[in-house]
Amino acid sequence: MWPLIATSLVSTVEAGTLARLTSQYPEVLAPPQGEAQWVAKSMRLNGLPMTLKTFHSRLNAEAVLNHYETWARGRHADQSTRSKNGEWHVLALRSEQYYITIQARATLGGSHGTIAVSPPLARVALNLESRFPTPASMSIVNLQQYEDFGSESEHISLSSTRTPSIEARAFAELLGREGWQLIREQRTQEMAHGYVLEAQKGAEHASITLIPDRTSSARTAAVIVWKKP
Repeated sequence: MWPLIATSLVSTVEAGTLARLTSQYPEVLAPPQGEAQWVAKSMRLNGLPMTLKTFHSRLNAEAVLNHYETWARGRHADQSTRSKNGEWHVLALRSEQYYITIQARATLGGSHGTIAVSPPLARVALNLESRFPTPASMSIVNLQQYEDFGSESEHISLSSTRTPSIEARAFAELLGREGWQLIREQRTQEMAHGYVLEAQKGAEHASITLIPDRTSSARTAAVIVWKKP
């Protein structure tokens, strides 16, 4: 298998399905002259199961990608692709079982970036469905699902063609009908015309932030942080 990869086998006795799945993924080590930290050992991004790390290194971004490209060459990597997205240098490594994406950008004294490991993209269908109650006027545009020590949470990004004040009222009414207790509802201090709602249902907790969309004050961008028991 891949040299310089340490297989991460975490305890899954109490973990859910997602944690059991991602525990089988290889753990990519930090680049030379650097360190790496976990962001998520078990998450889904729009339905794609994955692990995610951040790293920093005294090497520059180009040297970091050179390291991983050399490391992967001829070692079960069917394809290696370089690209650039603004200030980010991106390396995609494809093997039969895994898809590894490494992003790096320059910092003072080196570089920092992310390492994501997932199954091949063709094997996973896009999924933007959440069980959290949302008004029919709102559409999910990004869904991040996490598992950590048996607890689950979701970070849900949504958009709407209605104003934040209308959507805040719609959320409050819907959550009440669904058995949630609204414990906070107020305007945001940082953003004009924005609203923050906080609600509980048993051991579940949700924080909802609604602000005017950048494209139009008559549209809404929302983020929900839903912590499950």
